[in-house]
Amino acid sequence: MLKKIKQNKYKGLLIGILIIIIYYWAIKGTNTSPVNFVKGLPFMYDFISRMFPPDFSKLGLFLLKAIETLQMAIVGSTIGALIALPLSFLAARNIMHNKFIYHITRTFFDICRGINEIVWGLIFVSMVGLGPFPGVLALAAHVTGALGRYFSEAIESVNPETIRAIISTGANKLQVIIRGIIPEVKPSFINYSLYYLENNFRAATVLGLVGAGGIGMELLTSMKLFKNQEVLTILIIMVLMVLLIDRFSAFIRKKVLKLEKIE
Repeated sequence: MLKKIKQNKYKGLLIGILIIIIYYWAIKGTNTSPVNFVKGLPFMYDFISRMFPPDFSKLGLFLLKAIETLQMAIVGSTIGALIALPLSFLAARNIMHNKFIYHITRTFFDICRGINEIVWGLIFVSMVGLGPFPGVLALAAHVTGALGRYFSEAIESVNPETIRAIISTGANKLQVIIRGIIPEVKPSFINYSLYYLENNFRAATVLGLVGAGGIGMELLTSMKLFKNQEVLTILIIMVLMVLLIDRFSAFIRKKVLKLEKIE
């Protein structure tokens, strides 16, 4: 017993030392310096001070571009979710017993998720040209991989007793999925999908920097021309849009999942 306690103590010490080494290596490699951060605060203050007051002269244009960005997020998220949903069952160990299909599907999700939205944007811009459509395709590709992973992991976390109980009634695999698995993973599916809708609005903004449409192109133009007051206006619109999506997502979750307050 005493020997085991000592072993656990040394093991914990080694893990602690390893963590310290990893963080030291990462901090040195990235030149992370609190001193340089403090030295840069006056430059940040100067940059922010030149943003005020916000310039609303192009408010109509910026709002239209923000709506276009939202449209990109909605369509891209929907396409990605529709592709990920059926494929996620092929990437769940408790459903798919064929290892080849399982690993192929997981690899497909890894590829989609492993390539950043900006890189997907550059690929699709070269394929279909400038505009919001390549942005939609870029978001859909990345979301397919991200939601595919989360959906499959949610399926794997389903209580096996529930599945066994339904199988005992003579149900086939499709009936098990429809009656046993989907009702249990429905809350997770909805939460992940709504989260990525909000995430994709932010991602769609960045995609505008590579010519994939939306308000990001206006943000890049204003920054290049040092129109800091326009930059502030665009940032205000972006934050308000994220808040709007967040409130909308909360409303949908409340209605669909029938959330109740705990008294």
